[in-house]
This record gives sequence, structure tokens and C-alpha cells, in this order.
Amino acid sequence: MRNSRLQLVIVAIVFGIVVGSPSGVEAKVYTAYISDGPDTSIAYWLAKEVGLFKKHGLDMELIFIDGSSRGVQSLIAGDLSFTDAVGTSAINGRLAGGDIAIVSSLVNTLPYYIIGKSAIKSPEDLKGRSAAVHIPGTAADFAMRLALKGVGLSYKDIQAVTVGGAPARNAAVITGRVDFTVATDSGKIEGEKAGLKVIIDMAKLKIPFQFSCTLTTGRMIRRNPDMVRSMVKAMAEAVHYYKTQKEDAIKIMQKYTRGQNRAALEGTYVAYRELLVEDVYPTLEGLKNTLEIQASFDPKATKAKVEDFVDVRFVDELRKTGFIDSLYNRERTR
Repeated sequence: MRNSRLQLVIVAIVFGIVVGSPSGVEAKVYTAYISDGPDTSIAYWLAKEVGLFKKHGLDMELIFIDGSSRGVQSLIAGDLSFTDAVGTSAINGRLAGGDIAIVSSLVNTLPYYIIGKSAIKSPEDLKGRSAAVHIPGTAADFAMRLALKGVGLSYKDIQAVTVGGAPARNAAVITGRVDFTVATDSGKIEGEKAGLKVIIDMAKLKIPFQFSCTLTTGRMIRRNPDMVRSMVKAMAEAVHYYKTQKEDAIKIMQKYTRGQNRAALEGTYVAYRELLVEDVYPTLEGLKNTLEIQASFDPKATKAKVEDFVDVRFVDELRKTGFIDSLYNRERTR
């Protein structure tokens, strides 16, 4: 009799937990940001810190994974619900058989610079010198290769040393371990303060390129489109918050970069206030450009179509419903 009562109590407790749980509560969501530099990662940091994920019903856990290739691998493995990535990694993951898609964007061009020691007199002078590089498939890797190609050099013409993320690459040049590297605005500013010089300014070229974007799986889109919709909305609001709340944005940058120089963060803020796209719409032209280049060494890319790598239904909704226009207090565009 006593055992029967105990079993009833246990059943009642379990039933109460299941039935009594609030219907609107989502399970914890895991999202990776793939750079420990401020640049585009700030949108994810902001969405977490100022409650934009929570506002849209996402119980979000942010995880740092160094490099978008690793982020995409974790997404495909099922360890993440979303990841930050660059278009090259999204393309490679999809071509390798991963059921993934770009659902929103942050930056649609290549905001990179080749920076190095003052002894480097010209872009052609990079030949034979050592460079701190990121792992293949990252935006930094693509930018390095594209910059070299633009001055008539190939990747084989330099001594590439795989170092990793932006802070580590900068430090490798500043401390004299290598001669040059590729950096975004924050790295450029930090490097210049340490005596490095800009050798190639890729940002001025405004090349359409799918830089930072948010990926998820086809399984997530099919099974939980509302969660994807919430993620896309949260990222769009994070971009708006960044563009309109400078001091909060810089404070959060300082927190996640462990107190990076204020002047460097100011420079990053100014640059990315312009670079971050308001409607978070992926650049189809940029993806096409990448596919054309990749087709020269990857046969799989020759048969691929841009539409294979994106699912724009959610960003289309933002446009159609006037969500973006309402954020910026303007009349709805058609």
C-alpha cells in the first residue's frame, strides 16, 4: 500500500511538471559566434546582453567557436541550433552534404585590410614573406587569397603560418613572429597603433561578398520555423540597436573583448555602423561571386546555384510585414 502511494506521488509530480510547464517556453537554444574580435560578433553579443533573444522567446546560450568552418561543422553535427559564419563556410558545408542554409545576414562585403611591418614597401613586396593566416574556409582566409590575387600573387608565393583568430594574428605580426596578416577594422586600428601599416585596403573595393551571416539547418526550418523567425527578428533588432545605441554597443564590446582599447572600438563602431545591413538580407551577388571563384578549384561548385545556399523566406517576411521599417520609424516600403 505504501509503495502504491509512493508511485502515485511520483506520477503526479511528473504529470505536474509536464502539464504545468508554460506553453510559450522554448528549450535552450545554442548559437555560436565565430570571432572574438568585436566586428560582426557584436550583433550576437548585443542580442544576448540587452535581452533581444529573450524578447523573441529564445532561451539563448552563446558559445564561442574559433572560425566559421568549425561553427558549421558543429551545426551539421547537431550541437548547435544556429551559428555565425561566412558565406565560404556555408558553401563548403552545403557542398559537403550538410543540410544547412543562410537565413539572415549582417555584412555583405569584405571589410578587410592587409596590414604588416613598415619594411613592406608595396603589395608586391609581400612575395616570399611570412603571413599569419586563419584556417581554410574562413572569411579571413578568402580575403587573404583574394588580396594576393589582386596584386598578381598566389597563396604559394607567401609563407603562410596558421595562427587563428584576429587578435592572435595581429599579435603575431606586432611581436615580430611574422611579417603581415589580414585584419578587419579593429585589427587595423590596433595594428596601426603598434606601428604596422596598411598595405592593401580591400574595404575600399566594396566587393559583394557574403561575410557574416546566420546559418541553421534544414531540419530546424522544417520542424521549428517559428524559432528561426524569432532568431532572424532578434538579429535585425540587434543591428538596429547597434546603429542607435553607441555607448551600450561599445560597453558590450569592451566586456567581450576583455577591455580592448577604446579608440580601436570607436573605430570599429564607426565602420560597422555603415557595414551592417539593416534588412539583414543575404547578398546573392556575393554568393555568386564566391561560387564562380570556387568553381575554378572545386568541381562541385560548378553545378551549384546560389538558391541552394539560402532560405530567404524569413527576411522576406521582415520586408513584407514592415518589421524593418517600424524599427527605423519610416514609412513602409513596398
